Amino acid sequence: MHACLHISTISRGAGRNAAAASAYRSGSSVVACAAYRAGEKLQDNYHEKTHDYTKKHNVLHAEIITPDGAPDWAKDRQQLWNRVEAGEKRKDAQLAKEVVLVLPRNLDHEQHKEVVKGWIADNVTSKGLIADYAIHAPDASDGGKNPHAHVMFTLRPLDEKGEFGKKLTGYKDGGLDGRDMLEVMRQSYQHHLNIVSAENENNQITFDLRSYKERGIDKTPQLKIGQKVKALENRGYKTEWGKEWQKRNHLNKSKPYQKFVGSYNLIGDGTKYSSNFVESIRADIAQKYYDVMYGEDRGVKEWNEWER
Repeated sequence: MHACLHISTISRGAGRNAAAASAYRSGSSVVACAAYRAGEKLQDNYHEKTHDYTKKHNVLHAEIITPDGAPDWAKDRQQLWNRVEAGEKRKDAQLAKEVVLVLPRNLDHEQHKEVVKGWIADNVTSKGLIADYAIHAPDASDGGKNPHAHVMFTLRPLDEKGEFGKKLTGYKDGGLDGRDMLEVMRQSYQHHLNIVSAENENNQITFDLRSYKERGIDKTPQLKIGQKVKALENRGYKTEWGKEWQKRNHLNKSKPYQKFVGSYNLIGDGTKYSSNFVESIRADIAQKYYDVMYGEDRGVKEWNEWER
């Protein structure tokens, strides 16, 4: 069951306009980002624009979560993000962080919300930061749904007076940009996923968000194939993304055979046994190639015809 965490920075220095900024990636207007993710209409005072995404589909839930004692304006999406914009003076200022939590399909919508809120409590509001999250569920390329949560949160915590304080960014001492902080967030997400998943009596799955390398698995990470790429490939177009996916797919399928190639140096030269062993390896590799490229029956047929 697939689940993962991605983090990015929303800043004015991204070099895109407000419309482009409202897409899934970070951009130049934090108000536009918030409007898009929540599927709402928000007035952007800094850019003097109105961002209307009320016609956006697949927004299942949107909510702002604040630290205890936060003022009322912090719970209003338009006021919140306009205050964030107004508080930053630099033209390349960092405005917010966004974490995308890819949610597993074995959990239902209420369980998704439970996971997201638990993660926010541990990693955002506990630091005095304000979180604005939305759960989306667009169609996936395999015909199912692709549930995920966008969690935007402020970089400045609220102080005792209910005003923004000093930014918590940086790479050292627990800063939001550090690798250590990313690892903490990832482990926290894994923890909350496993707690909620354990509640499903007939569908318990243990999540491990470590990379293949960290788990000692000899496998190349695969790329995500979105709907646009899949549609182009189905129509006969060969995309660079699709080619890279096929390349990694072939590489992973052939890895069980690669270990035999490394055994060549362990075989003595000039013996009948070694000669037969090498030929069997070559046959296995060729058979695997045809299985991957053309299917199992085609591979056997082509190999037998070549032998005759």
